[in-house]
Amino acid sequence: MINTETVAANIRKTRLYRNYSQDYLAYKLKISQNAYSKIELGYTKLQLDRVASIAAILQVELYNLIGTASMNDDVEAISRMPMVPKILEVICRTTGMGFSAVARVTEDKWVACGVRDEIEFGLKPGGELKLETTICHEIRQSGQGLIIDHVEEDKTYCHHHTPAMYGFQSYISIPIKRQDGTFFGTLCAIDPRPHKLNNTQTIEMFKLFAELISFHLNPVGYYPAKMPDVTAEAAQAVIVS
Repeated sequence: MINTETVAANIRKTRLYRNYSQDYLAYKLKISQNAYSKIELGYTKLQLDRVASIAAILQVELYNLIGTASMNDDVEAISRMPMVPKILEVICRTTGMGFSAVARVTEDKWVACGVRDEIEFGLKPGGELKLETTICHEIRQSGQGLIIDHVEEDKTYCHHHTPAMYGFQSYISIPIKRQDGTFFGTLCAIDPRPHKLNNTQTIEMFKLFAELISFHLNPVGYYPAKMPDVTAEAAQAVIVS
């Protein structure tokens, strides 16, 4: 059974990502712009063949318009990116941090999608933390990254429950957003020892890696025809040069 509201939202999101106008979609479907507008507003009950036609125009798979991605889909999407393990390795090697991860953060869940654990933190891909125990929850709300060199010396976070619960003294987390601007999660790292992280070199490295991961994500299953040829090694070389 097709959920009209879900399909309408996915169609609109993908059309905007493609930078197509409603007039263009209406022309390709051989309907009026007003009739097409009602599709995106969810006023029109859609048949499968109509959705299939729209998917073909938008160059996405049919299931991408009909369904919504599950948490398992998001974990799998990160696991399919061969550069993620290298990114996490570079982060640990460059910063001295013992744990780095790509996390999927929603309004009610924090799930690890990619992990490098050199401090026996004990979290693996697919593992969850209670959202309210994480700082990433606050980052999702603010949309801004956070860097803490030394928790004990930080006036804001020295008494925060998260460092105390998980036993870390240094922390960095940068938002990862999909290409359509929606929040996916964070690229983060922690360590029980303090580290100098709040500097341009480290912050720019994290932002570059977050953008690289973002490029390989997609709003509703769209995969660009040409992927960037930037590797984690090349990105590191740019940062440290």
